Amino acid sequence: MEKKFLGSDMDEKRAFMALSRVKGLNRLAKRLICDAYSDITGIFGPPHNDTEFMPPGISARFSDWKGINADLKALDKLGARVITLRDADYPPLLKHIPDAPVVLYARGPLKAGQDTIAIVGSRKASTEGIIISGKIGETVSSTGITVVSGLARGIDTAAHCNALHGTGKTVAVLGCGIDICYPPENKGLFENIAREGLLVTEYAPGQRPMPHHFPERNRIIAGISRGVLVVEATAKSGSLITARLALEYGREVMAMPGSVLKTEHAGSNRLIKDGARLVDSVEDVLITCFPHIQPEIKKPVELDSSENKVYSLIGFEKIHADEVIERSGMDTKDVRATLTRLAMRNIITEAPGGFFVRA
Repeated sequence: MEKKFLGSDMDEKRAFMALSRVKGLNRLAKRLICDAYSDITGIFGPPHNDTEFMPPGISARFSDWKGINADLKALDKLGARVITLRDADYPPLLKHIPDAPVVLYARGPLKAGQDTIAIVGSRKASTEGIIISGKIGETVSSTGITVVSGLARGIDTAAHCNALHGTGKTVAVLGCGIDICYPPENKGLFENIAREGLLVTEYAPGQRPMPHHFPERNRIIAGISRGVLVVEATAKSGSLITARLALEYGREVMAMPGSVLKTEHAGSNRLIKDGARLVDSVEDVLITCFPHIQPEIKKPVELDSSENKVYSLIGFEKIHADEVIERSGMDTKDVRATLTRLAMRNIITEAPGGFFVRA
């Protein structure tokens, strides 16, 4: 009979992996077992007296040691690693949620520390939502704060991409195995995060993304972060689950307001109505979660009279050039020339279809 344990650190990791895969125990029970037993390897050793947290015959509920060994080889080949609840590089804030994963699979050089913030929102985000998410992600990361999100389409993708430009980098929490990129079109971003940031998941290698994985994944996003910012969310957006969990965990919950006439803002507006902190700038986000950190204050941009008039008409919700022309009362050629100058100076951003938003 194959000997399961030799007393090494790797054997403890195998025991944690086995515990995470035991059938019939929920995440809270597994966490309680970890808290109750100083030697996790003993759970799968000879029979012993069970505590109130230990269901009888737990070692009989798991036997796939070959599967664990195969996964460890696959992780090693991938350059990934196992992080247990007791490891020093386990995300410190995540440890404090009641159903924290007993095992995480991770890939990338970054360690998720105390200064982390989640930026989440709709997959089918508006152009301005994506622009705002990217701007906040980059600015926050430039202060050394790590941006956390779920690698989903829309808001998540924009936050991750732009956060990689800063020193704080980014953590992507997956709803599948560490060896699987979902959605597949984010493969390039997935690999960039693996090189510069951190990919993390509680799901074993090879596990495909399933619908129920994403709400489960959201608790890790909330738990790993000091605060959660919902940039843009519909009434049924999964990001609202993340916000609710963050509230349960005692985290800061923030939301950016949007038009009451647009369905893409219904969820985030409702969060504000229910008590989430309204934020409309990076400074608001930092003051709320990280008062000891401030972004570099940029010198005010000097605008001439025509630039100032045009700029005053452009906000964070996209506006068409024709509407700017109509509302400004200026000559069409002058407005278009002014829009071009402002865009070239990165003061505004041109969106597809002749629309503009503030940069």
